[in-house]
Amino acid sequence: MRYGTRGAGRILLTEEHPVLTNSGWKTPRELRPGDLILKVWYQNTKTWKEKRPATIESARFTCKNCGQTLTGIDDWNRHRGECYTRDLETPPEIILARRERMLTNNPMKDPDVARRALESSKIRFLKDPTHGWHRNVDRMKKWLHSHPSVSQRRLYEMLDQLGVNYEKEFKITLENRTESSKSYYIADAAYLPSKLDIEVDGWWHYNNARVSEDDKIRDRTLRANGWDVLRISGSYLYNHPEEVKGLLVERLLNPIMVNKKTWVVVKRVIETRREESVFSLETIPDHNYVADEIIVHNCSYCQNYDISQRRKIEGIDATPEQVATMATSHGCEGMAYTYNQPTIFMEYARDIGRIARQKGIFNIFVSNGFDTPETVALMKDFLDCITVDFKGSGETGFVRRYIGIPNADPIFQTLLEVKNKTNVHTEITDLVVPQVGDNLDAATKLSRWVYDNLGPDMPIHFLRWHPDYKMMDLPLTPIETLEKHYEIAKSAGLKYVYIGNVPGHPAESTYCPGCSKVLIKRFGYDILEYNLDKNNRCRFCGYKTPIVGPLSKSFRDDRFIPVIN
Repeated sequence: MRYGTRGAGRILLTEEHPVLTNSGWKTPRELRPGDLILKVWYQNTKTWKEKRPATIESARFTCKNCGQTLTGIDDWNRHRGECYTRDLETPPEIILARRERMLTNNPMKDPDVARRALESSKIRFLKDPTHGWHRNVDRMKKWLHSHPSVSQRRLYEMLDQLGVNYEKEFKITLENRTESSKSYYIADAAYLPSKLDIEVDGWWHYNNARVSEDDKIRDRTLRANGWDVLRISGSYLYNHPEEVKGLLVERLLNPIMVNKKTWVVVKRVIETRREESVFSLETIPDHNYVADEIIVHNCSYCQNYDISQRRKIEGIDATPEQVATMATSHGCEGMAYTYNQPTIFMEYARDIGRIARQKGIFNIFVSNGFDTPETVALMKDFLDCITVDFKGSGETGFVRRYIGIPNADPIFQTLLEVKNKTNVHTEITDLVVPQVGDNLDAATKLSRWVYDNLGPDMPIHFLRWHPDYKMMDLPLTPIETLEKHYEIAKSAGLKYVYIGNVPGHPAESTYCPGCSKVLIKRFGYDILEYNLDKNNRCRFCGYKTPIVGPLSKSFRDDRFIPVIN
């Protein structure tokens, strides 16, 4: 590709490598003369350094999800996290059910749980200036310096490795108070030469409105007193330590890294027909990088990237017997094998599954469908259920560009193999990606294939996509788009069609094909109604459903185990 006013700029790309243009990401095949691409270069100037803090605070951002315009990077980051969950309201009956569950099954009655909760309260004290323990700060100060949190210790290790002279749990006394602020704040780590407060934030800082508001007051007050605040997510501290170190270096050691940018015009794009080895470059967390002065990135999305794309090997070694025993010790009725594709560790999964069956535990695969006849043949030894995930309805153009496969034919073949050679219960999901993977003709083709080859009783779930990983430039899948897919599948004759990732939507529930009444009413992971008899027939009209197994005795229990320490 040649670019610039005289075409002097040159970059060599593979045909699927996205480039940032003034109208979004485009592959070289989609680029046309006249398109504008972003060129960047580095230049260290005193004027730029002086203006940078002010431009960050005054920069304006427009949310693609709701259209709201915000000023300042801090408010923009907070708004972005809130906006995508704003419509996910919990019905009163769910709140009441959870309240009753806590009253009748209060975990604090267990001494071991109470002990862990006490440890958790200590950790929250480090982050929450309104915590009641602050009433006795002098006594707690001694405890703080002998017992920093695990995340703080990890931060201190990084700062020590960088040779930074900093203060641990530094008390910042305020000369200028703001509305609702405290008289002082304690920094997780303080870098005094530039008056920088480094905070390690846990889950509550991003998911609790009161804590988030307190953080805004704290940050605003510290800046009014000449301090700057650097907040680091606890999960990033552990999952991406090298990137965090780079951030610390940039903020503390002032390296010469000054970015300038301008839009340059594409002059021509020529196919070279060269063949040579290329390598995938993963840059975390933004996944964009500079190639020959041009902004590019590697490609698409992953809805579970924090698990599936980790480069660090974590966890413990466990034998198949140990895995099955852990499941029974937690009272689990089943195990799901997922993140990543379970057939990658097929032999290990089979060994676990056989033992699990002996212990009365059922086994489920969450699969991308790229299986071989040999792996399908092994499934019948231990597998009870498999959900096969399509993306973009398996449309060829979508899977070639965003998944990197020539077509979805192997997925269809796997479904036929599972149907014809096993007794494994099968369900299908289809991740509907807005603008690029929501083709209604493809959804029609998929629905008709399922009806013709797998039958009208095959469940199919159309899942809402959310911006993640490398694909942050698209909005959430519109609910109207999911409902169109739902109607297409129903019109094709499929009886059990669902909309997923939209808690509270009527299409989360199962309806009787005989009388159209609700058989199973759901809200997210909760079951609110169950109108099947012991033979899985509709209690209203007697229709026999293909639903497998009885209702779990623990369906009203909280299925999430809080991690306290």
